[in-house]
Amino acid sequence: MLPRSLLPVAALFLACLPCAFGQLPKRLEKCLPYPTLAQEIREMQPAPAQVRVHVTRVEFDPNDDIPADAQEEISAELGRRVFKPDADSAYQKDLANEIAEVPVRGALRNRGYFKVTAAAKLTVLWSEEADVGAAVAISATPGPQYRMGDIRIVSTDSGYPLVISPEVLRGLIPLQRGELFSVEKVRSGLQNLALVYGREGYVDMTPEPNTEVEEDRKTVDLVVKIDQQVPYHVGSIEFLGVNAVTREKLMESLPKPGEVFDRTKLDEFFKINRTILPPDVSRDDVNVERDSKMRTVRILFDLRVCPQRSN
Repeated sequence: MLPRSLLPVAALFLACLPCAFGQLPKRLEKCLPYPTLAQEIREMQPAPAQVRVHVTRVEFDPNDDIPADAQEEISAELGRRVFKPDADSAYQKDLANEIAEVPVRGALRNRGYFKVTAAAKLTVLWSEEADVGAAVAISATPGPQYRMGDIRIVSTDSGYPLVISPEVLRGLIPLQRGELFSVEKVRSGLQNLALVYGREGYVDMTPEPNTEVEEDRKTVDLVVKIDQQVPYHVGSIEFLGVNAVTREKLMESLPKPGEVFDRTKLDEFFKINRTILPPDVSRDDVNVERDSKMRTVRILFDLRVCPQRSN
């Protein structure tokens, strides 16, 4: 390979152009005639070896009271996933703990078993190079089922009331009083809250869920404390790699400078403009830089493509 100082200037055009806030997208690294510094660092620190674990058999302790539909859900989830733990000596134990915590406890906590405990044991049945087939033995103590109690949405700072009505926010959590408590539905509700605030420019809004169990009534009360932070507006929007006509077309689906920064527009942008965007661009090619003093964001779309090689 030629020294970098001897490479033709034309071949280095991508390296000479301004990158998205100093970082060339991975998508464009293949265009360069030499490795980027980021590539060299990654090569110096190779990823640890991994195994691919396929769960081919799931066994449940017959003495446990795990509902049949939960068993089916857990078995299906484990069967369709390929786990990729690091190939160290402890991976079997670590993976067993992960299975007990996520697929097993998750399925049961979504059915009201709020205080379920679970354990899993992994047994290797076969291995072929990096692929491993395994059986999983699952045991669990579901405990009593709990139902949804009160749900309240409050501001973390009493001096700054919520900019969106608590009643409206409450409706975004898909749980009603008396329903079986579901961690998944609470999580979905928190995502809905972040989405609604994100549309209003509150990109740093953080919801903090707190639960309180009423053992006598077997209910779980939920208080979501919202740290709203401040709203951001669009400062500027820049594009790399497109002409003026394309830029004008792309701008139609984005908020204008001075408007509230609706971050959901970035995801919609790729769907709306898929036919005119380079085929390999993604959300990773967008950089959003915040100016906390001005409360604005600078958005840069790096839509450059590799140049065609001359014969």
